[in-house]
Amino acid sequence: MNNNRNPNRDEMLEDILNDFSSNTRNSSASGHSDKRNNSRSSYSRSAPRKTVNPAALSSNHTTGFAVSKKPEAENAFNEDNSVNNSATAKMNILEKDNSYNEYSLSMTKQESFGIKVSPDESTENNYIHTANVKPKYSSDEINAHYPQRSRPVKKRRKKRSARLPIVLMVTTLIFTVSICLSILIIAVGRDMLAIGKGETVKMVTIPEGADTKTVASILEKEEIIDIPKAFEIFSSLNGSDELFIPGQYELSSGDAYETIITILTTEETEDDRESVDVTFVEGTSIYDAAQILEENNVCDAERFIYFFNAGGFGFDFETKLPASSANKFYKMEGYLFPDTYTFYVESEPQSVCMKIYQNFETKITDEHYKQMDKMGMTLDEVITLASIVQAEAPTADSMKMVASVFVNRLNNEDMFPMLQSDPTTYYVQEVIEPNIQVSSTAIFDAYDTYKCHGLPAGAIGNPGMDAIEAVLYHEDTDYFYFCADIDTMEIYYSETLEEHEEYLAMINGEVIDEDSDDEYYEEDYYYE
Repeated sequence: MNNNRNPNRDEMLEDILNDFSSNTRNSSASGHSDKRNNSRSSYSRSAPRKTVNPAALSSNHTTGFAVSKKPEAENAFNEDNSVNNSATAKMNILEKDNSYNEYSLSMTKQESFGIKVSPDESTENNYIHTANVKPKYSSDEINAHYPQRSRPVKKRRKKRSARLPIVLMVTTLIFTVSICLSILIIAVGRDMLAIGKGETVKMVTIPEGADTKTVASILEKEEIIDIPKAFEIFSSLNGSDELFIPGQYELSSGDAYETIITILTTEETEDDRESVDVTFVEGTSIYDAAQILEENNVCDAERFIYFFNAGGFGFDFETKLPASSANKFYKMEGYLFPDTYTFYVESEPQSVCMKIYQNFETKITDEHYKQMDKMGMTLDEVITLASIVQAEAPTADSMKMVASVFVNRLNNEDMFPMLQSDPTTYYVQEVIEPNIQVSSTAIFDAYDTYKCHGLPAGAIGNPGMDAIEAVLYHEDTDYFYFCADIDTMEIYYSETLEEHEEYLAMINGEVIDEDSDDEYYEEDYYYE
C-alpha cells in the first residue's frame, strides 16, 4: 500500500465520508465519534464494525435507507484528475449488483458497519478512482445474527358471512307470508262483495236454532259463499250472531255478505207478501202442474215449464241425469215431486222451480242411490219406470207386484221386447200431441211402449215415493202379465199369455165374433 499521503486528497475523502456518516447517523443511536488520522478515516458505532467496498456499490440499486444523491456526484473527479467542485457527492448505501444479491443489506439487519477506503495505487497522482467497500461480515453471519422472520404468504380466503343464509331465509319467509296474506285478503274481499261470482240462485233452508257457524256451513254447501270463516267474522262484527230466522230462503251466489245476512235476519210478515198452498198429486204431469200454478197466481205456466225443464240449479241429482235428452218431450218430467208447497203469489218462476227441486233433492236419499246401483239402473230409468207403475197400479199395496212384472220384462228383453203399458199411449195422446210445437213421429213412438223397446224416452208423469220405492224394492216374482178389475181394485198376475187371457175374459166378459179373429171385451177394453 502506498504510504504517501496527499493532504488535499485525504481532506476531500474525509469530507465525503463525513457526509456519508452524517446521513447514517440520522438513522442510528447517538454516542458515535469520528477519529481522524493520517492513514485512514474511521467510522465507529456500537454495532459490529463492517468494511464496505465502494466498488461494490452500484447506482442502479438502492437500499431501503439510501440517501438521495444528485447525478453530478456520480463521479467525484473528472477525466483530468481534478475534483468536481460544483457538487458535493452524496453517496448512497446501495445493494450489491446482480452478482452479489445474496448480500443485500437492510437497515433492520445492520445496526452498524465499518467502511475502509483506499486509493487505487495504479492511479496517477494518487487520486481516488474508485471506493472499495468490503463487508466485514458475510451474509450468512448477518442472517445468523439477525435471523429473517419470513412470514408465509397466506392466501386471502373469501369470508362467507354466516348471516347471509339467515338473511336470505328471513327475506324469503317475509316475501312468502306477504304474498299469502295478499292472496287471502283478495279472496276474502271478492267473496265478501261477491265480485266475479255467478248469479246462481239457490233455495236455502235454515233449520231451527242454527248458529252462525251452522249457517255459514250451509251457505258454503249450497255454494252461496266460499269462505265460511270470513262470513262468521263478518256476521259477528255486524252484530248478527244468533239472529238468523229459520225457514227457506232464495239466495244467489251473487249476493254480498251484507245482503245475505239481511235476508236471513229479517222476518217477513204475512202482510208483506201473500202466500198460497199448492198441492200436486201423484202422477201429475208438468203441464198440469204449470196450469195449477198459474190458476193460483203463483207464476206464468209457460215460463214455469221453460225454467223447470231448463234446470241447472246446481242440485246434486241434476248431475246424475243423462247428458243427452234426445226424443224427450219434457226433459225434467218425473222430478216434480208430488207434495203440498207454499208459494208466494206472483213469484218468479225460478224461485218456484228451485223450491220443487229442493224437495226432490231431500226425498231421494243415499240409500235409494245405493239400491239403484245394486239393480244396475240409473236415476232416470227408475223415475221413468216409477211413473208407469204410478199410472198402472190402483193402490200403493199393489205397486211392488206391478213393478216386478215390468222389471221381469226388462230383464227378459228377448222374450218381451216391449212393456206394452197403456198409460204410455195415453201420455202421447193427451200430453205430447196437444202441446208439441212441431209434430214428431219419432217422439210419439219413443214414448209409446207398444211401439218402442224397453223403457220410454222419459217419464209419463211425476211419481210419488211409494211408486219410486216400489221399483227399487219390488217383489221377486215370475210374472210377466197382469190385469186389474177396476170395480173391485183387484189385480191378477200371470206367467203365461194363456193365463192372462183367461183373467181378462173373467174381468170383462168375453164376447167373441166367430167371423173375426179379433177379440173384443166389454167396456171398450181391447186386446190383440
